[in-house]
Amino acid sequence: MFIPYVSGKFSLTMLCTPHNEHWIVFTRIVDMILLSLNGQWDNLLETTCNAMIHCAGVAGFGWVMASLMGKRSWLLLWPALVLALALPFAWENTLWGYQSQFYFLLIFSWLSIWLLGLNEPWSARWWLGMVTALAALFTVATGFLAATTVIALTMLKAFKQRDWRRHVPTWGFCIAIILLGLLLKYSIGTDEVDKVHSAGELLMALGKSLAWPWVILPWYAPLNLFPLLLLLWMCLRSPEPFKPRELLIFGMGIWACSQGLAGAYARGNGGVGPVSRYMDSLSFISVSGALAAWVLLKDYRPRFRNGPLVFTALACWTLGCLGGLGWLTHNAWTEGIPDVSEERAAQTKASRAWVLTGDPRVFLAQPADKRISPLAAWLMANPELRSILPASVREPLQVTPAQITSNAFVRNGWRLETADPPTETSWGSYSAQQSAAQGTFESQPVKRSALPYLEISVAGDLGMDGLSLQMVELNGGRVTEVRPSTPPGGEWVNVYVKAPAGEFKVMARDDSGTKWFAFKEPREMGRWSFWTLRLLAAWKWFVVLGVVGFLANVAGMFRRPAETN
Repeated sequence: MFIPYVSGKFSLTMLCTPHNEHWIVFTRIVDMILLSLNGQWDNLLETTCNAMIHCAGVAGFGWVMASLMGKRSWLLLWPALVLALALPFAWENTLWGYQSQFYFLLIFSWLSIWLLGLNEPWSARWWLGMVTALAALFTVATGFLAATTVIALTMLKAFKQRDWRRHVPTWGFCIAIILLGLLLKYSIGTDEVDKVHSAGELLMALGKSLAWPWVILPWYAPLNLFPLLLLLWMCLRSPEPFKPRELLIFGMGIWACSQGLAGAYARGNGGVGPVSRYMDSLSFISVSGALAAWVLLKDYRPRFRNGPLVFTALACWTLGCLGGLGWLTHNAWTEGIPDVSEERAAQTKASRAWVLTGDPRVFLAQPADKRISPLAAWLMANPELRSILPASVREPLQVTPAQITSNAFVRNGWRLETADPPTETSWGSYSAQQSAAQGTFESQPVKRSALPYLEISVAGDLGMDGLSLQMVELNGGRVTEVRPSTPPGGEWVNVYVKAPAGEFKVMARDDSGTKWFAFKEPREMGRWSFWTLRLLAAWKWFVVLGVVGFLANVAGMFRRPAETN
């Protein structure tokens, strides 16, 4: 979509074309909006926006559950949802900007289950649930499972209340959504390879999904579902009708299990377990299990025939869940993320070299598992796409020396821990005299930046006295200082500054006889990319704010009577 957009040939119909088996309309809309606002494609901006969407969706679910369970339930809800959000078991969705469809799937699904499954037909909330159920179809191919969950949930209500007719409109609409979802499914041919080919493979893959977070132990699945099954049993035995909180807990549990079933069928060839990107959905097996355990202890404890045994089983389930989360986190930090990080770092270097040279040997020389694909290389050669590439692989603004005094600044004048590839251009004051060299560097006019901010890589002792790097506007003489927060030493560190309003020149000075620094040619950066970096740099304050808010909530709970439903 980006190339037609930049070249002025974009059409809204491009938003509604299949991607593999999926219709990821909302993902495309968000990414097009970000590109339009930023003037530059940036995966980091996309992932940050995705994180906000995910947090808003999960927080909304927590708000609804708290309203159904009582405010004191935040003592359980807050930690459970934080674990579902913060731990890196779904790192693929976290790090890939193109994965917001899984977050939209979660949001539209729980909204549909709540609005359609818990509200009377023809009410305002019921009509809104129809909209969210339809919207879920345009996230991933399993979006229709929200409608199947609503049918299962309302059948439970009908079974308990012996009233079937009131649910007929809901069933009719949900059946239509399911049929539409199946009709929209798009086959690309190669998807048949990933499907299971026997009942044994399906059971193995399904067991691993339902055992989440222990996705390597299919036998653990029945134990993992214990709180949900026990709550269902207690509710069915009770003469009272289902409470809204119980229905939403069952709904999310059924939905998460159905996502596991669909993933096992479509991606379980050989009985393999779920990969990282499916785990945001599967995590609600544990979330709904924790909520079920809370309701059991709060509402049904007097009805337990063997209370100590039930308490022991729930405690073991909790420890098992926490242990599985610890294992998933350790696996992500030690295997998944480091392997991909190394692979992407190599691909970034090759991409930068390809953009600068156009020589295919720069990526063909890479190992096969770390090589950018020929398709990616072809795309980056497209002049329209080059105009929106992110700063990390963008062609830099050319800096050509106009005047150098005392031979202080030379090309590649640095002392780095890891040498740069020959395709990288930099200027530094570590020359024949090593760090004793002193002098100045002044560039020829550099063209005006097309984007409002610049990324400049610096190394060495810049930031200490006697060393300076500046950009000086030719019209007006305004000076922009380039200064890292701490001297970077023997590695490159990016500094982000506002781009000069017009043409400018780069001026560097080294007046120290014991220090040196180096800088690379500046790369253009969009406004939203810049502010994303500023936002992420303040992550500790967001953690503090969250903890303070939680403690304030807890204090407020004990200052007022418990709320009733």
